[in-house]
Amino acid sequence: MKTKSIVLQVFVLLGLLSGPFPLVAQEVAPKAVSVDANVDLVSRYIWRGQDLGTGPCIQPGLSASWKNFTLGAWGSYTITGKGDLETDLYISKTLGFVTLAVWDYFTFNENYSFDYFDYQDKTTRHQFEAQMLLSGGEKLPFNFMTAWFFHGTDASRSLYFELQYTPHLDVADLTLFAGYQASGTAYAPEPSFVNLGCTVEKPIEITDRFTLPLSMSLVVNPAAKSAWLIAGITF
Repeated sequence: MKTKSIVLQVFVLLGLLSGPFPLVAQEVAPKAVSVDANVDLVSRYIWRGQDLGTGPCIQPGLSASWKNFTLGAWGSYTITGKGDLETDLYISKTLGFVTLAVWDYFTFNENYSFDYFDYQDKTTRHQFEAQMLLSGGEKLPFNFMTAWFFHGTDASRSLYFELQYTPHLDVADLTLFAGYQASGTAYAPEPSFVNLGCTVEKPIEITDRFTLPLSMSLVVNPAAKSAWLIAGITF
């Protein structure tokens, strides 16, 4: 697929994200643009049950939001050890309990040359994904995500589903999750569960005025017969 074609697909999806939907009950007065930035330090980069690094990583994030529309960038870079580096861009729109998004994942390695602006399907290091997230909110503490690779390095065009359960706890934030590859081969050779586990997030009080958000995740990939316990902090 030529570059113009993939750019056209992205613009069509973005047009759908920003267009009118019946989920919006009434127009909301324009709000100022808000900007957010954060940095995560993780002991290992595990994503949807995939081991994407061999050591600790620094993961910066930057986003700008207006109304329910968000444009952002996210990256993951190894501190020690080997592993691909990653720089991602995304755009999303929240409509009631539905969030639609398009992600552009870009992975590269300093050991070989790469062209960030190469979007040709057979040679690009980019991977485009369409996402839909359904959120139940506080009354129904479940989230359901559908993610589909539609262009780039995954020629099998993998389809991934993930169910999350987020019960209300006073002592910490808990998320239980189950991820399943329904088609394709990006996560496993055949359809299977690839991402099972839980994440606990809790702020640790350092001083009276400073707390450090700490997260611990237990991730099991039944298809790969592997498991990890990952620690992370957010600044």
